[in-house]
Amino acid sequence: MLKVSQNGEKMHPKVGVSTSSFYPLHTEEALSRLGRAGVRRTELFFNAACELEEPFVEGLRETALRYGVEVVSVHPFTSGFEPFLLFSGYERRFEDGRRFYERYFRAARRLGAPLLVLHGDRRDSPLPEEEYFRRFGVLSDDARCWGVTLAQENVPRCRCREPEFVKRMSRALGEKAAFVLDLKQALRAGTDAFSMAEAMGDRLVHIHVSDCGPMGDCLAPGAGCFDFVRLQEQVCRFGYCGSWIIELYRESYGGEEELFQSLSFLRRQLSEK
Repeated sequence: MLKVSQNGEKMHPKVGVSTSSFYPLHTEEALSRLGRAGVRRTELFFNAACELEEPFVEGLRETALRYGVEVVSVHPFTSGFEPFLLFSGYERRFEDGRRFYERYFRAARRLGAPLLVLHGDRRDSPLPEEEYFRRFGVLSDDARCWGVTLAQENVPRCRCREPEFVKRMSRALGEKAAFVLDLKQALRAGTDAFSMAEAMGDRLVHIHVSDCGPMGDCLAPGAGCFDFVRLQEQVCRFGYCGSWIIELYRESYGGEEELFQSLSFLRRQLSEK
């Protein structure tokens, strides 16, 4: 199903592969491999603090330009520390965390990436929910100063694991609410991608793609039986025009040929040209 713009032009889905799919390969080499393979969109996953230094980011930018790769989002390596850095009861550490995340926002702007993915607080956190929303709003404002949208991902171990939380977050934050739909994470949280997408609605800005079936829940697209066409039809009703980025663990596929075959499969499923 192709979405049609207001001027009548067909809008093709934007399909790509995350550099994290090659982890623990160095970030710059993962980006180069994607470029050499003809992948034109990626989510860039930073894996160390040194990769946020300006010379390194500039090198990534030059590599992306050389191969014609669009960096559509960035992902912090500190996702697992976000409960401690950003959502603890210690306000001073939150302010330090804001300054550290400014480095990600700066790097995203330099790379031309409009989104930064946030996992957020753990699900059993004692921090009041309204305070979580307040801090997300503060971080969202920080990101916007750099031309970046902060987007909350659904993650089983985190607050944003169920559709009802997504709905509450949307009501609390209004236009500051933005969401990343991760298909495998929805399953692991005991829900499903369609219910989560429905809750995210028109605040959905990004999709992490994987397949699922008898062999597992983080499979290369085409290795399972997930109904990508149904999901596309659903999110198109919300006006979704963001990216569909394949995000796998390295043990989730065999050789690189399998990874790139899965990209071709997803393109066919979503009718990308």
